[in-house]
Amino acid sequence: MKILAILFLLFTEIPLELYSPKYTSETMDSVYNACLVEAQSSYEQDMEQACCYLMADWAYGESMLDLSEYLIERALESRIEDMALRADCLSMASALARLRGNLAAAIEYSEECLDIDRVSGNQENISSSLHNIACLYLTYGDKENAVKYIDEAISIEEKLDRKAYLAIRYGVGSEIYLSVGEMGKSLEYANEALRLDSLDNRVEKVAVRRSQKGAVLMAMGKMDDAEKELDLALPVFRKFNSLNSLAITCTQLGEIAALNNKVEQARAFFTEAVAICQGMNHIYMESRAREGLFKLLRNSHPEEAIEHLERYAKIQSELHNEKATELMQSFDAKYDALKREQTILIQEKKLKWRNILTATMILMLVFLCLSIYQRGVAIKSIRQKNALLIKANLDKDRLLALAKTNIPNDVSKEIISITSEMEEMPDIKLTKREHEIAELCAKGKLNKEIAAELGISQRTVETHKNNLFRKLGINNTIELMRYMQWYMNK
Repeated sequence: MKILAILFLLFTEIPLELYSPKYTSETMDSVYNACLVEAQSSYEQDMEQACCYLMADWAYGESMLDLSEYLIERALESRIEDMALRADCLSMASALARLRGNLAAAIEYSEECLDIDRVSGNQENISSSLHNIACLYLTYGDKENAVKYIDEAISIEEKLDRKAYLAIRYGVGSEIYLSVGEMGKSLEYANEALRLDSLDNRVEKVAVRRSQKGAVLMAMGKMDDAEKELDLALPVFRKFNSLNSLAITCTQLGEIAALNNKVEQARAFFTEAVAICQGMNHIYMESRAREGLFKLLRNSHPEEAIEHLERYAKIQSELHNEKATELMQSFDAKYDALKREQTILIQEKKLKWRNILTATMILMLVFLCLSIYQRGVAIKSIRQKNALLIKANLDKDRLLALAKTNIPNDVSKEIISITSEMEEMPDIKLTKREHEIAELCAKGKLNKEIAAELGISQRTVETHKNNLFRKLGINNTIELMRYMQWYMNK
Protein backbone atom coordinates (compact mmCIF):
# COMPACT_ATOMS: atom_id res chain seq x y z
CA MET A 1 0.00 0.00 0.00
CA LYS A 2 2.92 2.36 0.73
CA ILE A 3 4.16 1.81 -2.83
CA LEU A 4 0.73 2.78 -4.15
CA ALA A 5 0.81 5.94 -2.06
CA ILE A 6 4.19 6.92 -3.47
CA LEU A 7 3.01 6.19 -7.02
CA PHE A 8 -0.07 8.36 -6.42
CA LEU A 9 2.01 11.28 -5.17
CA LEU A 10 4.31 10.94 -8.18
CA PHE A 11 1.37 10.64 -10.60
CA THR A 12 -0.46 13.68 -9.27
CA GLU A 13 2.78 15.67 -8.95
CA ILE A 14 1.56 17.50 -5.88
CA PRO A 15 3.94 20.39 -5.18
CA LEU A 16 5.55 20.03 -1.78
CA GLU A 17 4.62 23.60 -0.82
CA LEU A 18 0.95 22.57 -0.75
CA TYR A 19 1.54 20.37 2.28
CA SER A 20 1.29 21.67 5.81
CA PRO A 21 4.52 21.53 7.84
CA LYS A 22 2.58 19.97 10.73
CA TYR A 23 2.11 16.73 8.75
CA THR A 24 4.92 14.27 8.06
CA SER A 25 5.18 12.25 4.85
CA GLU A 26 4.10 9.18 6.87
CA THR A 27 0.89 10.98 7.87
CA MET A 28 0.19 11.97 4.29
CA ASP A 29 0.78 8.38 3.13
CA SER A 30 -1.60 7.12 5.82
CA VAL A 31 -4.31 9.57 4.74
CA TYR A 32 -3.90 8.59 1.12
CA ASN A 33 -4.04 4.87 1.97
CA ALA A 34 -7.37 5.37 3.74
CA CYS A 35 -8.74 7.38 0.81
CA LEU A 36 -7.54 4.76 -1.68
CA VAL A 37 -9.22 1.91 0.22
CA GLU A 38 -12.51 3.80 0.33
CA ALA A 39 -12.24 4.76 -3.36
CA GLN A 40 -11.57 1.15 -4.37
CA SER A 41 -14.61 -0.11 -2.46
CA SER A 42 -17.07 2.65 -3.40
CA TYR A 43 -15.99 4.05 -6.78
CA GLU A 44 -14.73 1.24 -8.99
CA GLN A 45 -15.11 3.15 -12.29
CA ASP A 46 -13.70 6.46 -11.03
CA MET A 47 -11.14 5.27 -8.49
CA GLU A 48 -8.44 7.89 -9.21
CA GLN A 49 -10.91 10.80 -9.26
CA ALA A 50 -12.59 9.50 -6.10
CA CYS A 51 -9.26 9.23 -4.31
CA CYS A 52 -8.48 12.85 -5.23
CA TYR A 53 -11.89 13.95 -3.98
CA LEU A 54 -11.62 12.07 -0.67
CA MET A 55 -8.15 13.43 0.01
CA ALA A 56 -9.31 16.93 -0.99
CA ASP A 57 -12.17 16.60 1.49
CA TRP A 58 -9.71 15.71 4.23
CA ALA A 59 -7.42 18.61 3.28
CA TYR A 60 -10.41 21.00 3.33
CA GLY A 61 -11.26 19.89 6.86
CA GLU A 62 -7.64 20.50 7.89
CA SER A 63 -7.76 24.03 6.38
CA MET A 64 -5.20 23.05 3.72
CA LEU A 65 -7.19 24.91 1.07
CA ASP A 66 -4.42 25.04 -1.55
CA LEU A 67 -3.99 21.27 -1.45
CA SER A 68 -7.75 20.71 -1.46
CA GLU A 69 -8.21 23.01 -4.46
CA TYR A 70 -5.37 21.34 -6.36
CA LEU A 71 -6.81 17.84 -5.83
CA ILE A 72 -10.36 18.85 -6.77
CA GLU A 73 -9.12 20.45 -9.99
CA ARG A 74 -7.28 17.21 -10.80
CA ALA A 75 -10.48 15.22 -10.19
CA LEU A 76 -12.59 17.49 -12.41
CA GLU A 77 -10.04 17.57 -15.24
CA SER A 78 -10.96 14.04 -16.37
CA ARG A 79 -14.35 12.50 -17.17
CA ILE A 80 -16.22 11.18 -14.13
CA GLU A 81 -18.75 8.44 -14.88
CA ASP A 82 -20.46 8.56 -11.49
CA MET A 83 -22.59 11.73 -11.56
CA ALA A 84 -23.02 11.69 -7.77
CA LEU A 85 -19.22 11.80 -7.39
CA ARG A 86 -18.97 14.63 -9.92
CA ALA A 87 -21.61 16.58 -8.01
CA ASP A 88 -19.62 16.10 -4.79
CA CYS A 89 -16.50 17.39 -6.51
CA LEU A 90 -18.37 20.41 -7.91
CA SER A 91 -19.83 21.16 -4.49
CA MET A 92 -16.39 21.23 -2.89
CA ALA A 93 -14.95 23.23 -5.79
CA SER A 94 -17.71 25.79 -5.27
CA ALA A 95 -17.02 26.02 -1.54
CA LEU A 96 -13.31 26.53 -2.18
CA ALA A 97 -13.94 29.17 -4.85
CA ARG A 98 -16.27 31.01 -2.47
CA LEU A 99 -13.62 31.09 0.25
CA ARG A 100 -11.15 32.40 -2.31
CA GLY A 101 -13.57 35.14 -3.27
CA ASN A 102 -13.95 33.80 -6.81
CA LEU A 103 -17.73 34.01 -6.91
CA ALA A 104 -17.93 33.65 -10.69
CA ALA A 105 -16.32 30.20 -10.57
CA ALA A 106 -18.31 29.26 -7.45
CA ILE A 107 -21.59 30.04 -9.21
CA GLU A 108 -20.65 27.96 -12.26
CA TYR A 109 -19.71 24.99 -10.10
CA SER A 110 -22.90 25.28 -8.04
CA GLU A 111 -25.13 25.58 -11.11
CA GLU A 112 -23.78 22.37 -12.66
CA CYS A 113 -24.00 20.61 -9.29
CA LEU A 114 -27.66 21.57 -8.79
CA ASP A 115 -28.49 20.48 -12.36
CA ILE A 116 -27.08 17.01 -11.63
CA ASP A 117 -28.98 16.83 -8.34
CA ARG A 118 -32.28 17.88 -9.95
CA VAL A 119 -31.91 15.14 -12.58
CA SER A 120 -31.15 12.48 -9.94
CA GLY A 121 -34.01 13.67 -7.73
CA ASN A 122 -31.91 12.99 -4.63
CA GLN A 123 -33.38 15.29 -1.97
CA GLU A 124 -30.29 15.07 0.25
CA ASN A 125 -28.04 16.31 -2.56
CA ILE A 126 -30.53 18.99 -3.61
CA SER A 127 -30.56 20.27 -0.02
CA SER A 128 -26.76 20.45 -0.02
CA SER A 129 -26.66 22.33 -3.34
CA LEU A 130 -29.30 24.82 -2.21
CA HIS A 131 -27.32 25.37 0.99
CA ASN A 132 -24.16 26.13 -0.98
CA ILE A 133 -25.98 28.53 -3.30
CA ALA A 134 -27.52 30.33 -0.32
CA CYS A 135 -24.00 30.80 1.07
CA LEU A 136 -22.89 32.23 -2.28
CA TYR A 137 -25.66 34.81 -2.28
CA LEU A 138 -24.88 35.69 1.33
CA THR A 139 -21.23 36.20 0.42
CA TYR A 140 -22.20 38.27 -2.60
CA GLY A 141 -24.61 40.38 -0.56
CA ASP A 142 -27.85 39.37 -2.31
CA LYS A 143 -29.70 38.69 0.94
CA GLU A 144 -33.23 38.17 -0.40
CA ASN A 145 -32.15 35.38 -2.75
CA ALA A 146 -30.05 33.83 0.00
CA VAL A 147 -33.24 33.60 2.10
CA LYS A 148 -35.11 31.90 -0.76
CA TYR A 149 -32.52 29.17 -1.23
CA ILE A 150 -31.90 28.44 2.46
CA ASP A 151 -35.65 28.26 3.15
CA GLU A 152 -36.03 25.50 0.56
CA ALA A 153 -32.99 23.66 1.94
CA ILE A 154 -34.39 23.83 5.50
CA SER A 155 -37.80 22.64 4.30
CA ILE A 156 -36.19 19.59 2.65
CA GLU A 157 -34.07 18.75 5.72
CA GLU A 158 -37.05 19.02 8.08
CA LYS A 159 -38.77 16.30 6.03
CA LEU A 160 -35.62 14.17 5.82
CA ASP A 161 -35.09 14.52 9.60
CA ARG A 162 -31.28 14.42 9.40
CA LYS A 163 -30.42 16.27 12.61
CA ALA A 164 -26.75 16.97 11.85
CA TYR A 165 -27.55 18.46 8.42
CA LEU A 166 -30.60 20.29 9.74
CA ALA A 167 -28.33 21.94 12.33
CA ILE A 168 -26.03 23.11 9.50
CA ARG A 169 -28.99 24.52 7.54
CA TYR A 170 -30.32 26.31 10.63
CA GLY A 171 -26.84 27.72 11.31
CA VAL A 172 -26.57 29.23 7.85
CA GLY A 173 -30.20 30.30 8.05
CA SER A 174 -29.33 32.21 11.21
CA GLU A 175 -26.55 34.07 9.38
CA ILE A 176 -28.80 34.86 6.42
CA TYR A 177 -31.76 36.09 8.45
CA LEU A 178 -29.34 38.18 10.49
CA SER A 179 -28.20 39.82 7.25
CA VAL A 180 -31.79 40.87 6.41
CA GLY A 181 -32.40 42.19 9.92
CA GLU A 182 -34.81 39.50 11.16
CA MET A 183 -33.17 39.14 14.58
CA GLY A 184 -35.88 37.01 16.15
CA LYS A 185 -35.79 34.31 13.48
CA SER A 186 -32.01 34.48 13.31
CA LEU A 187 -31.69 33.85 17.06
CA GLU A 188 -34.34 31.10 16.88
CA TYR A 189 -32.38 29.27 14.17
CA ALA A 190 -29.06 29.73 16.02
CA ASN A 191 -30.51 28.28 19.22
CA GLU A 192 -32.09 25.35 17.38
CA ALA A 193 -28.82 24.57 15.57
CA LEU A 194 -26.95 24.73 18.89
CA ARG A 195 -29.52 22.43 20.53
CA LEU A 196 -29.33 19.81 17.76
CA ASP A 197 -25.51 19.66 17.79
CA SER A 198 -25.40 19.62 21.59
CA LEU A 199 -27.73 16.59 21.69
CA ASP A 200 -25.18 14.50 19.78
CA ASN A 201 -22.20 16.13 21.51
CA ARG A 202 -20.63 17.39 18.28
CA VAL A 203 -18.05 19.52 20.09
CA GLU A 204 -16.56 21.38 17.13
CA LYS A 205 -20.00 22.00 15.58
CA VAL A 206 -21.31 23.26 18.92
CA ALA A 207 -18.50 25.82 18.90
CA VAL A 208 -19.54 26.92 15.39
CA ARG A 209 -23.14 27.36 16.58
CA ARG A 210 -21.91 29.47 19.51
CA SER A 211 -20.04 31.66 17.06
CA GLN A 212 -23.21 32.04 14.96
CA LYS A 213 -25.30 32.78 18.03
CA GLY A 214 -22.67 35.29 19.13
CA ALA A 215 -23.09 37.15 15.83
CA VAL A 216 -26.83 37.48 16.43
CA LEU A 217 -26.35 38.68 20.00
CA MET A 218 -23.84 41.25 18.77
CA ALA A 219 -26.36 42.58 16.27
CA MET A 220 -28.95 42.77 19.07
CA GLY A 221 -26.53 44.84 21.16
CA LYS A 222 -26.06 42.12 23.78
CA MET A 223 -22.28 42.30 23.70
CA ASP A 224 -21.65 40.63 27.07
CA ASP A 225 -23.78 37.61 26.15
CA ALA A 226 -22.12 37.45 22.73
CA GLU A 227 -18.63 37.58 24.24
CA LYS A 228 -19.48 34.68 26.58
CA GLU A 229 -20.54 32.51 23.65
CA LEU A 230 -17.44 33.41 21.61
CA ASP A 231 -15.08 32.86 24.57
CA LEU A 232 -16.48 29.31 24.84
CA ALA A 233 -16.00 28.70 21.11
CA LEU A 234 -12.48 30.15 20.70
CA PRO A 235 -10.46 27.45 22.57
CA VAL A 236 -12.33 24.69 20.74
CA PHE A 237 -11.31 26.15 17.37
CA ARG A 238 -7.71 26.46 18.55
CA LYS A 239 -7.74 22.85 19.79
CA PHE A 240 -9.14 21.42 16.54
CA ASN A 241 -7.14 23.87 14.38
CA SER A 242 -10.40 25.00 12.72
CA LEU A 243 -8.78 27.95 10.97
CA ASN A 244 -11.83 29.22 9.09
CA SER A 245 -13.99 29.32 12.23
CA LEU A 246 -11.06 30.66 14.23
CA ALA A 247 -10.67 33.59 11.82
CA ILE A 248 -14.39 34.39 12.09
CA THR A 249 -14.41 34.24 15.89
CA CYS A 250 -11.25 36.35 16.17
CA THR A 251 -12.88 38.97 13.95
CA GLN A 252 -16.04 38.93 16.10
CA LEU A 253 -14.10 39.26 19.33
CA GLY A 254 -12.05 42.06 17.76
CA GLU A 255 -15.25 43.94 16.94
CA ILE A 256 -16.55 43.54 20.51
CA ALA A 257 -13.23 44.66 21.95
CA ALA A 258 -13.24 47.71 19.64
CA LEU A 259 -16.71 48.70 20.87
CA ASN A 260 -15.45 48.43 24.45
CA ASN A 261 -12.43 50.64 23.56
CA LYS A 262 -10.02 47.79 24.21
CA VAL A 263 -7.83 48.87 21.33
CA GLU A 264 -4.84 46.57 21.81
CA GLN A 265 -7.03 43.51 22.40
CA ALA A 266 -9.09 44.34 19.32
CA ARG A 267 -5.98 44.91 17.24
CA ALA A 268 -4.54 41.56 18.32
CA PHE A 269 -7.74 39.70 17.36
CA PHE A 270 -8.05 41.46 13.98
CA THR A 271 -4.37 40.91 13.18
CA GLU A 272 -4.63 37.20 14.01
CA ALA A 273 -7.71 36.92 11.80
CA VAL A 274 -5.90 38.61 8.88
CA ALA A 275 -2.89 36.31 9.28
CA ILE A 276 -5.09 33.21 9.29
CA CYS A 277 -7.03 34.39 6.24
CA GLN A 278 -3.87 35.21 4.30
CA GLY A 279 -2.49 31.76 5.12
CA MET A 280 -5.69 30.19 3.79
CA ASN A 281 -6.22 32.75 1.02
CA HIS A 282 -9.67 33.31 2.55
CA ILE A 283 -10.29 36.83 1.26
CA TYR A 284 -13.95 37.16 2.30
CA MET A 285 -13.24 37.05 6.04
CA GLU A 286 -9.97 38.95 5.51
CA SER A 287 -11.98 41.88 4.13
CA ARG A 288 -14.06 42.04 7.31
CA ALA A 289 -10.97 41.94 9.55
CA ARG A 290 -9.30 44.61 7.39
CA GLU A 291 -12.38 46.81 7.74
CA GLY A 292 -12.19 46.36 11.51
CA LEU A 293 -8.52 47.37 11.57
CA PHE A 294 -9.22 50.42 9.42
CA LYS A 295 -11.95 51.65 11.77
CA LEU A 296 -9.82 50.87 14.82
CA LEU A 297 -6.66 52.62 13.58
CA ARG A 298 -7.92 55.50 11.42
CA ASN A 299 -7.41 58.06 14.17
CA SER A 300 -4.33 56.70 15.95
CA HIS A 301 -2.45 55.19 12.98
CA PRO A 302 -3.87 56.79 9.81
CA GLU A 303 -1.19 55.50 7.41
CA GLU A 304 -1.61 51.88 8.52
CA ALA A 305 -5.39 52.36 8.48
CA ILE A 306 -5.25 53.48 4.83
CA GLU A 307 -3.29 50.34 3.89
CA HIS A 308 -6.00 48.19 5.44
CA LEU A 309 -8.68 50.23 3.66
CA GLU A 310 -6.96 49.81 0.30
CA ARG A 311 -6.74 46.06 0.78
CA TYR A 312 -10.39 46.00 1.89
CA ALA A 313 -11.46 47.92 -1.24
CA LYS A 314 -9.48 45.62 -3.51
CA ILE A 315 -11.09 42.54 -1.98
CA GLN A 316 -14.57 44.03 -2.36
CA SER A 317 -13.96 44.78 -6.02
CA GLU A 318 -12.88 41.16 -6.53
CA LEU A 319 -15.98 39.89 -4.77
CA HIS A 320 -18.36 42.09 -6.75
CA ASN A 321 -16.86 42.04 -10.22
CA GLU A 322 -19.06 42.40 -13.29
CA LYS A 323 -18.83 38.74 -14.31
CA ALA A 324 -19.96 37.55 -10.89
CA THR A 325 -22.93 39.94 -10.99
CA GLU A 326 -23.94 38.74 -14.43
CA LEU A 327 -23.68 35.09 -13.43
CA MET A 328 -25.62 35.68 -10.21
CA GLN A 329 -28.48 37.30 -12.07
CA SER A 330 -28.43 34.65 -14.82
CA PHE A 331 -28.42 31.78 -12.36
CA ASP A 332 -31.23 33.25 -10.27
CA ALA A 333 -33.39 33.80 -13.36
CA LYS A 334 -32.71 30.22 -14.47
CA TYR A 335 -33.60 28.88 -11.02
CA ASP A 336 -36.89 30.81 -10.88
CA ALA A 337 -37.80 29.68 -14.40
CA LEU A 338 -37.05 26.06 -13.47
CA LYS A 339 -39.22 26.27 -10.37
CA ARG A 340 -42.09 27.76 -12.39
CA GLU A 341 -41.74 25.08 -15.06
CA GLN A 342 -41.75 22.36 -12.41
CA THR A 343 -44.86 23.82 -10.77
CA ILE A 344 -46.71 24.13 -14.10
CA LEU A 345 -45.66 20.61 -15.13
CA ILE A 346 -46.87 19.13 -11.85
CA GLN A 347 -50.20 20.98 -12.15
CA GLU A 348 -50.64 19.89 -15.78
CA LYS A 349 -49.91 16.27 -14.89
CA LYS A 350 -52.36 16.38 -11.99
CA LEU A 351 -55.06 17.91 -14.23
CA LYS A 352 -54.39 15.43 -17.03
CA TRP A 353 -54.61 12.40 -14.75
CA ARG A 354 -57.64 13.85 -12.98
CA ASN A 355 -59.44 14.22 -16.34
CA ILE A 356 -58.41 10.74 -17.46
CA LEU A 357 -59.54 9.25 -14.16
CA THR A 358 -62.87 11.11 -14.27
CA ALA A 359 -63.56 10.03 -17.87
CA THR A 360 -62.62 6.44 -17.08
CA MET A 361 -64.89 6.38 -14.04
CA ILE A 362 -67.80 7.81 -16.05
CA LEU A 363 -67.33 5.21 -18.81
CA MET A 364 -67.07 2.41 -16.27
CA LEU A 365 -70.21 3.64 -14.52
CA VAL A 366 -72.16 3.81 -17.80
CA PHE A 367 -70.92 0.37 -18.81
CA LEU A 368 -71.84 -1.04 -15.40
CA CYS A 369 -75.32 0.45 -15.53
CA LEU A 370 -75.91 -0.95 -19.06
CA SER A 371 -74.61 -4.35 -18.03
CA ILE A 372 -76.84 -4.46 -14.97
CA TYR A 373 -79.84 -3.35 -17.01
CA GLN A 374 -79.24 -5.86 -19.82
CA ARG A 375 -78.56 -8.65 -17.35
CA GLY A 376 -81.76 -7.83 -15.49
CA VAL A 377 -83.80 -7.83 -18.70
CA ALA A 378 -82.26 -11.14 -19.84
CA ILE A 379 -82.77 -12.85 -16.50
CA LYS A 380 -86.36 -11.63 -16.30
CA SER A 381 -87.06 -12.85 -19.83
CA ILE A 382 -85.49 -16.27 -19.20
CA ARG A 383 -87.33 -16.69 -15.92
CA GLN A 384 -90.66 -15.75 -17.47
CA LYS A 385 -90.14 -18.12 -20.41
CA ASN A 386 -88.96 -21.03 -18.30
CA ALA A 387 -91.75 -20.51 -15.78
CA LEU A 388 -94.28 -20.70 -18.59
CA LEU A 389 -92.59 -23.78 -20.01
CA ILE A 390 -92.52 -25.50 -16.65
CA LYS A 391 -96.24 -24.77 -16.17
CA ALA A 392 -96.94 -25.94 -19.70
CA ASN A 393 -95.07 -29.19 -19.17
CA LEU A 394 -96.83 -29.80 -15.90
CA ASP A 395 -100.13 -29.35 -17.75
CA LYS A 396 -98.83 -31.71 -20.44
CA ASP A 397 -98.02 -34.36 -17.83
CA ARG A 398 -101.51 -34.00 -16.37
CA LEU A 399 -103.12 -34.32 -19.80
CA LEU A 400 -101.08 -37.42 -20.65
CA ALA A 401 -102.05 -39.00 -17.34
CA LEU A 402 -105.66 -38.14 -18.10
CA ALA A 403 -105.40 -39.72 -21.56
CA LYS A 404 -104.49 -43.04 -19.95
CA THR A 405 -107.67 -43.12 -17.87
CA ASN A 406 -110.99 -44.65 -18.93
CA ILE A 407 -112.13 -41.89 -21.24
CA PRO A 408 -113.48 -42.20 -24.74
CA ASN A 409 -110.87 -43.24 -27.28
CA ASP A 410 -111.43 -40.24 -29.53
CA VAL A 411 -110.93 -37.86 -26.60
CA SER A 412 -107.76 -39.70 -25.62
CA LYS A 413 -106.37 -39.36 -29.15
CA GLU A 414 -107.18 -35.65 -29.19
CA ILE A 415 -105.38 -35.16 -25.88
CA ILE A 416 -102.26 -36.97 -27.16
CA SER A 417 -102.36 -34.87 -30.33
CA ILE A 418 -102.51 -31.68 -28.27
CA THR A 419 -99.59 -32.67 -26.03
CA SER A 420 -97.39 -33.54 -29.00
CA GLU A 421 -97.70 -29.96 -30.25
CA MET A 422 -96.77 -28.39 -26.87
CA GLU A 423 -93.34 -26.76 -26.64
CA GLU A 424 -90.69 -28.76 -24.92
CA MET A 425 -88.55 -27.45 -21.98
CA PRO A 426 -85.30 -25.85 -23.14
CA ASP A 427 -82.18 -28.01 -22.99
CA ILE A 428 -79.85 -25.66 -21.07
CA LYS A 429 -76.11 -26.34 -20.78
CA LEU A 430 -75.00 -27.07 -17.24
CA THR A 431 -71.51 -27.65 -15.87
CA LYS A 432 -70.58 -31.09 -14.58
CA ARG A 433 -70.83 -29.93 -10.95
CA GLU A 434 -74.14 -28.13 -11.55
CA HIS A 435 -75.53 -31.28 -13.17
CA GLU A 436 -74.45 -33.42 -10.20
CA ILE A 437 -76.06 -31.05 -7.72
CA ALA A 438 -79.26 -30.77 -9.82
CA GLU A 439 -79.57 -34.58 -9.95
CA LEU A 440 -79.11 -34.87 -6.18
CA CYS A 441 -81.72 -32.15 -5.66
CA ALA A 442 -84.11 -34.13 -7.89
CA LYS A 443 -83.60 -37.10 -5.55
CA GLY A 444 -84.72 -34.93 -2.64
CA LYS A 445 -81.28 -34.47 -1.06
CA LEU A 446 -80.74 -31.53 1.31
CA ASN A 447 -77.83 -29.08 0.93
CA LYS A 448 -76.01 -30.64 3.86
CA GLU A 449 -76.31 -34.12 2.37
CA ILE A 450 -75.20 -32.95 -1.08
CA ALA A 451 -72.15 -31.24 0.43
CA ALA A 452 -71.16 -34.38 2.32
CA GLU A 453 -71.60 -36.61 -0.72
CA LEU A 454 -69.59 -34.36 -3.06
CA GLY A 455 -66.97 -33.37 -0.46
CA ILE A 456 -67.65 -29.64 -0.74
CA SER A 457 -69.02 -27.00 1.62
CA GLN A 458 -72.69 -26.14 1.99
CA ARG A 459 -71.84 -22.61 0.88
CA THR A 460 -70.47 -23.98 -2.40
CA VAL A 461 -73.62 -26.04 -2.88
CA GLU A 462 -75.75 -22.94 -2.37
CA THR A 463 -73.64 -21.02 -4.89
CA HIS A 464 -74.09 -23.72 -7.55
CA LYS A 465 -77.83 -23.88 -6.88
CA ASN A 466 -78.15 -20.12 -7.28
CA ASN A 467 -76.34 -20.41 -10.62
CA LEU A 468 -78.80 -23.13 -11.63
CA PHE A 469 -81.78 -20.94 -10.67
CA ARG A 470 -80.34 -18.11 -12.75
CA LYS A 471 -79.66 -20.26 -15.82
CA LEU A 472 -83.05 -21.99 -15.73
CA GLY A 473 -85.10 -18.93 -14.81
CA ILE A 474 -86.57 -20.58 -11.74
CA ASN A 475 -86.85 -19.44 -8.14
CA ASN A 476 -86.60 -22.41 -5.80
CA THR A 477 -85.56 -26.00 -5.26
CA ILE A 478 -89.06 -27.39 -5.99
CA GLU A 479 -89.03 -25.93 -9.50
CA LEU A 480 -85.49 -27.30 -9.94
CA MET A 481 -86.71 -30.78 -8.96
CA ARG A 482 -89.53 -30.57 -11.50
CA TYR A 483 -87.14 -29.51 -14.23
CA MET A 484 -84.75 -32.36 -13.49
CA GLN A 485 -87.57 -34.90 -13.41
CA TRP A 486 -88.55 -33.74 -16.91
CA TYR A 487 -84.92 -33.69 -18.01
CA MET A 488 -84.24 -37.23 -16.84
CA ASN A 489 -87.47 -38.58 -18.38
CA LYS A 490 -87.29 -36.84 -21.74
